[in-house]
Amino acid sequence: MFLFTALLPRGTALAQSAPAAIDGAEDRRRRAEEHFHKGRRLFGEGAVSAALAEFQESRRLYPTESATRSAALCLERLHRFDEALDLFEAALRDFSDTMDVTAKDADQRGVVRMRGLVGTVDIQGAEPGAAITVDGQSRGEFPLLAPLRVAAGSHGVRVYKEGFEPFETRVEIAGGQTARVSARLRRLRQTGTLQVTEARGRALEVVVDGTRVGTTSAAPMSLPLAPGRHVVLLRGEGRLGTVPVNVTVRVNEVEPLRLEAEVLDAALRIAPVPVDARVSIDAVELGRGVWEGQVRAGKHTVEVAAEGFLPERREVSLRRGGRAALTVPLARDPRSPFWRKPPPPPHFLVEMSTAPLIVPSFGGDVAGTCNEACRSGVGVGGYQVLRGGYEKSSGLSYGVSIGALSATQRISDRSTSLNIVGDPVATTGTPAARADSEDDAVVHDVLRLRGLFLGAWIGYATDAGLPIRFRLGAGGLSGSMSDGRWGSFTASKRTESGEVQRYAIGTLVQTQPARFVFVTPEVRVGLPLGRHVELNAGLEVPVCFAVLSRPRWSEAQGVDAGADGYGWFSADPLVSGAFVLVAPTVGARFDL
Repeated sequence: MFLFTALLPRGTALAQSAPAAIDGAEDRRRRAEEHFHKGRRLFGEGAVSAALAEFQESRRLYPTESATRSAALCLERLHRFDEALDLFEAALRDFSDTMDVTAKDADQRGVVRMRGLVGTVDIQGAEPGAAITVDGQSRGEFPLLAPLRVAAGSHGVRVYKEGFEPFETRVEIAGGQTARVSARLRRLRQTGTLQVTEARGRALEVVVDGTRVGTTSAAPMSLPLAPGRHVVLLRGEGRLGTVPVNVTVRVNEVEPLRLEAEVLDAALRIAPVPVDARVSIDAVELGRGVWEGQVRAGKHTVEVAAEGFLPERREVSLRRGGRAALTVPLARDPRSPFWRKPPPPPHFLVEMSTAPLIVPSFGGDVAGTCNEACRSGVGVGGYQVLRGGYEKSSGLSYGVSIGALSATQRISDRSTSLNIVGDPVATTGTPAARADSEDDAVVHDVLRLRGLFLGAWIGYATDAGLPIRFRLGAGGLSGSMSDGRWGSFTASKRTESGEVQRYAIGTLVQTQPARFVFVTPEVRVGLPLGRHVELNAGLEVPVCFAVLSRPRWSEAQGVDAGADGYGWFSADPLVSGAFVLVAPTVGARFDL
């Protein structure tokens, strides 16, 4: 509980020595005490906004340590940290000599706490005398004589001077940090004129778009404004004023506006989230950001809208003398294009990828002739590629690629034949003995493809939460195709007793040059690690086509055929004219 202090500020008693002045001061102190105790009661009931209004009125009538501290705590509860900091500092500045140790420590802790939640806006380059508003609240004229402190978070800043286009921006400020705003104003090239008159000729402040621009009198007040819609209200002493109205100013035309002030016996504060949302009351658009002011008692319709969010509509009822603080958070509209990331600027890129390489089958007359008794495994190997290119803002990209690959496929128990020189069964010297024959064989093969490739590619990128890229590459592969072969054979020539003779051969290895062209479709999904670095994973499916001729087994290599003498293998193609590779890649991309 905070105790209400009845001490006058230093020097006040001396200034009010006359009996009438003393009576007036006592009356103000009594009324201030009533507002303070009412504020305490409302605070205890959880009506923080209403309690704040009572504490502020108490301070206006008769500033005290307790009312100042209580108002600061209310502002802290309402997350208006910059205003809370001002009042904690005011309490220490104005009442530190009369504070007890506990109260002083509490206020000092409040200052430290609030400074961690308050940042500073440094406005630069504006026109001298330009009015500055933050979240719809007037904060002085440029140049400011004290730091412009605001609660950490997002804020709408507006700078206005007659004869210039208003400057508006949104700033994000962290606690204890400074956000610098360059607010250079441009002179109006086209203007219209607004003439404002108070119906009874009374002198009231004229507020246009949240900025005080002058005072009404018996004669109309003329004001040059930028063409378009504006919000105008009059503000007088106490609760005298007008509700906001919209007025449209046209180029080179005079727009008369006659308003009649009345007592507005209720107060309303609207805090939209996000802070730059448009706020309307009773179909009158008030502008962007926080709005606070006097309104008529009764029912009101509050509408809040912002690009990328679903609009919100609230009904609020205010009694005479009532005050309401309305926070209106908006829900995101997931279908709005507002949330789409802006396209990146055109840039160069470098990408490195690696993958296990899978070969369903090399085909040809080796892997492609594997029958039921034969066993053919899937070819496996490695695949590495380096790409460089250029990507446009549209997502279209193109570039070159260079890489290397290696893959091995094993075939077991493949049936084939070995060509034999002459016919070992025929009578020597006869024509039949000179004719070539064949020995049946069961062999094992190890096919191995190695090579380097060079190509070009074109691609397109889209963003579905994560970047997805489609590419089509083409180029040439130059390398070698080898076959390591061994097995067992059945000789045509029988033993003297008529038994079948068998023989085996060790591993024969042949390596032939291999040249292919390829076409590679690809899809890839990225995981950005920052603006310039991305990890990604994808699937590439190179389809290779033999150029001119396919690599074949050379018939020039002789084979010891045991009892049958000497033989050779036929020139079988080691690969098909076209075969497919599969590469599930992982890699990294660098945008330059």
